[in-house]
Amino acid sequence: MRKYALLLWAIATVSAQVSFSGNTETRIGESSNGFYYNETLINTNLQYSAFTNWIQLEFSDPPELGRRINGVRKLRLEYENGPVTLKLGDLYEIWGRGLVLNSVDDQPIDRDTGIRGLSMLYATDSFAGQFITGRADISQSTIYALDYDTRTHNYHLPYNLYGLTMNKLVGDHDLGVSFLQSREQHPVNTFPVDTLDVKNQLSSISYSVTQAAFDFYAEYIMNQSFTFTENEWGRHKDGRGLYSNLNLYFNLFSLNLEYINYHFGILDPIARWNVVDNYGNYQPYQNPPIAMNIHENVLMNRISHQTDFNNEVGFKAEFMGSLVDNIEFLAIYAQSNRTHTWIMNEDYTWQQQKKLSFFPSFDPTAMPFKEFYGELIFHLLQNSLYLKIGYADSEDIVDLLQNTMTDTSQTLTYSIASAKTFPLNLSYAFGNGWSLDAKVELQWLQKGYWWYEEQKDQVVADSLMSIFLDDEGNRVDNEKNSFISLSIGKSPKWSVTFTTDQTSIKEVFSSTEPIVNPLEDLLGIDHEKNWVNIEFVYHLTQSMRLSLMYGSLKGGLLCKNGVCRIIEPFDDGFKLGLIAVF
Repeated sequence: MRKYALLLWAIATVSAQVSFSGNTETRIGESSNGFYYNETLINTNLQYSAFTNWIQLEFSDPPELGRRINGVRKLRLEYENGPVTLKLGDLYEIWGRGLVLNSVDDQPIDRDTGIRGLSMLYATDSFAGQFITGRADISQSTIYALDYDTRTHNYHLPYNLYGLTMNKLVGDHDLGVSFLQSREQHPVNTFPVDTLDVKNQLSSISYSVTQAAFDFYAEYIMNQSFTFTENEWGRHKDGRGLYSNLNLYFNLFSLNLEYINYHFGILDPIARWNVVDNYGNYQPYQNPPIAMNIHENVLMNRISHQTDFNNEVGFKAEFMGSLVDNIEFLAIYAQSNRTHTWIMNEDYTWQQQKKLSFFPSFDPTAMPFKEFYGELIFHLLQNSLYLKIGYADSEDIVDLLQNTMTDTSQTLTYSIASAKTFPLNLSYAFGNGWSLDAKVELQWLQKGYWWYEEQKDQVVADSLMSIFLDDEGNRVDNEKNSFISLSIGKSPKWSVTFTTDQTSIKEVFSSTEPIVNPLEDLLGIDHEKNWVNIEFVYHLTQSMRLSLMYGSLKGGLLCKNGVCRIIEPFDDGFKLGLIAVF
């Protein structure tokens, strides 16, 4: 009897010191075009005294994006005692602003740059130092490797790495240094396929200061890469990068200024996205900041500029504040381009033409990008009505196709995407939990090839050849897009959302024929230009939510922090989701 009492006492004592929490998410989808996924993620957190254990399980057969996993996906054990923190397992860390290290897990685009290894952190009020060692298995999608697929990555690189970062606070000033080295076995497109032993070394210094009226941050990074040949390491390539951020605070508004200058590798217009045959440049575990706005709106995200982390200089200015008590404003201007202009040789190879200044310009031979976005936010009717009106104007030279020059002529061709977008968000609370939400986005999009030709100082061509064709096959200047979402709900229980995604041009480049769904039949709309769905969300409990969507989704480009991925259309199907927190 005494033994049972001691056992019960031990269990009660341990239980009093142990806390357990977690969440689970199940996602199931199937469409009439044969696409199917079934995935479940389970996160558990167990804490006992100074120890914390995180386990993530995944059961996907198959997932919506990525490879099949059935079992443990992530695992980490942490120990914290005063200024010391030890982590063993899957690590997601950011040093500074991410110029040297920013390991992320962006599941919406199936991007995982985490490190499986050991982290040792020592931190006090005025000093912090962290040592990391481990392995990062990073997968990417590229057309330069075999078996390219929009749903599953086809190029995989393992990195063995170690590094150290330290920060010292002196008054309001923070000084930091970082060093990270990685080694990789890099396969390249040769015949027979060859694998190179590559070593990358990243070193950075940073400085920041915080005051009541402003704060400032700057970080400079140097990159050195080596290849192992003939029994010795040889210098392969040097690179560098700079990021700075200045925030100014005033009574009713604030101003944010960001500047980037990434010079990790200067690749020509054909090779700059070829991660297979070009190595020793920007590393995927870096993930530094971008000098552009990260869009919340669907149509603007689909035409997001894809940052060239190897070689891009740019800035972003963000101005926000209040006009009066119930009216807020936001204005953002961003611009960037490559550090050099490019010219084509007689044998159709590319060479650098001239180096540009440290401040971005809009020379088309440097593949520039610029964007303005502004919005006004109104809180009306005693905060019952929320209204946001926006406007965006963007222009992006995506690729340089030709730039040939002689003493008397020039021929320049490049692909361009420009758009004017008008987003509107409205939300009205009726009281007693009832609410109505509406999102409307209108866009006029231009895409095509700009042809400029000059002969003997006379311009003979300067126009856009649009890629958009109407139903009769004639070229039209603009594609008109709209995205409308209407939702009604009763908090905290349920909501119903109706969404329509429309374009004025048929998807002529789509490889599959769209499938009409009954919602589109009911509305009597052209299924080749419309994607309609309806979603029902119900909160079973305060910690459990069920969602069911039926219809079609357009798909398109999905971007997160400058990295983009194509999401395929979803035609005439359902998506079921269940989220529970425990």
